[in-house]
Amino acid sequence: MFSRIHTAVCRGVEGAEVFVETDIARGLPGIYIVGLASPMVMESRERIKSAILNSDLEYPRGRITVSLTPASLRKNGSGLDLPIAAGVLASCAYIDAVKAWEYGIIGELSLEGRVLGVTGVLPMIICMRDAGIRKVIIPAENAAEASLVSGMEIYPVRSLAECIERINGGGNAESISIAVDEDGVVSEAQACAAQPAGDFADIKGQENAKRALTIAVAGRHGILMVGSPGCGKTMLASRLPGIMPPMTEKECLESAVIYSAAGKTRAHKELLTRPFRNPHCTIGRAGLIGGGSIPVPGEITLAHNGVLFMDEVCEYDTNTIEALRTPIEEKKIVHFRKGDSYVFPCNFQLVMAANPCPCGYFGDSKRMCKCSEAQLERYRKKLSGPMMDRIDMRISMEKVEFEDLRESSSSQLNDKSDTGSGFIRSSVMNAIAFAQSNGRLRYNADMSESEIDIYCALGPAEEKFMKRAYDALKMTPRSYKKTLKVARTIADLACSKEIHEEHLAEALSYRMFDQVNE
Repeated sequence: MFSRIHTAVCRGVEGAEVFVETDIARGLPGIYIVGLASPMVMESRERIKSAILNSDLEYPRGRITVSLTPASLRKNGSGLDLPIAAGVLASCAYIDAVKAWEYGIIGELSLEGRVLGVTGVLPMIICMRDAGIRKVIIPAENAAEASLVSGMEIYPVRSLAECIERINGGGNAESISIAVDEDGVVSEAQACAAQPAGDFADIKGQENAKRALTIAVAGRHGILMVGSPGCGKTMLASRLPGIMPPMTEKECLESAVIYSAAGKTRAHKELLTRPFRNPHCTIGRAGLIGGGSIPVPGEITLAHNGVLFMDEVCEYDTNTIEALRTPIEEKKIVHFRKGDSYVFPCNFQLVMAANPCPCGYFGDSKRMCKCSEAQLERYRKKLSGPMMDRIDMRISMEKVEFEDLRESSSSQLNDKSDTGSGFIRSSVMNAIAFAQSNGRLRYNADMSESEIDIYCALGPAEEKFMKRAYDALKMTPRSYKKTLKVARTIADLACSKEIHEEHLAEALSYRMFDQVNE
């Protein structure tokens, strides 16, 4: 008897529709799987047989042929166990084949018949939804993330027997939703409840750094912070998600899909916060940008719609740092394996932090640097000229003096309104709203050449000012345009339609410092 079951596989961060066709005929007993199945899928034969027998069902004695179509698509993953088992049981009339055709089925089977969770559930469900399927049976472990997909009836099961019962008798669907407004933005109540506990008001001093980070977030500009150990670089970076705008429903789903494909589950509350990734400096190239024989997302993709913080960036391998050059510009990374291409999105806020030298005290007025010239040269070369040119903003952070520390502490006890994350976030949101009201729907860092000409136009005085700066600072065309983008963001924070000299001067101050390379 012949049966056909809907399912899908995960390819990168996208799903691909797959049909499980099963036929049982006379012949030597055995199960034969065809259709470019990986070794993981081929091993499902033994799991399926044991799961059926341990569910008190009779295993068919004929020749079982399972075809995974389309045959040209490589199939990998344990999520095909349950649909193959359902196809076998439908061919044996244990499952109503007509009702089974209404469902998409995903899940891994244990030998005793339990249904185990799988990775990549979200992209697979989205793929089946796009194919017109509205009912899907998935492992109970994946119920929360699967229910984020709107327009679907989710049926979580814990065993093969429960799957049979769901198909033959139906059941109640589960769903979890994200509250959004009419523009598709996460509600303020949910966003605030999900924000991390750290607040900018906790950081004493470093007002210039806070100002720079406000500009960086408002325009999604990459930033490099250089300063002695303990001056607050990591504390500032870790609080960035708290001043970023709330995620839209689309962004929440994009991030959830990426984490699902990577096998990294996030709690429902965490899905509303922007990702913050802080990879260790010993991470390899594949760990940062993704890869593998079957490509999986790297840290830059996990940071999509959020922050990628590279602490002690000069301790990273040079090739690892250089691998960021293309993703920073393209906002995506493409991996090619066996004739197939895997596209991973990586539109993130890049934040780097570094010490001025290996010992950390070069230029410190209180402590003497112990590094040799050779060590300094080797350390600074970790960030190449082309890489530095792609970083919009660079700031030097000074050590906080005791007087500033005490003064800052006493003032913050009286009023945190103008130093906390809430106030800074309001400034960022006002700048973004001002930009949108003037026709800019993308972050300033992502402006195209034509948009720069329109929205970053300079008056005669400003044009003359930038010409002098271009020659004096030996700027490249790329650095010139990035300066204009930063100046545009500074003007947005001031709610100014025109870019003035003071905006350009502040933007230039974030490019003149190059202590790591000089």
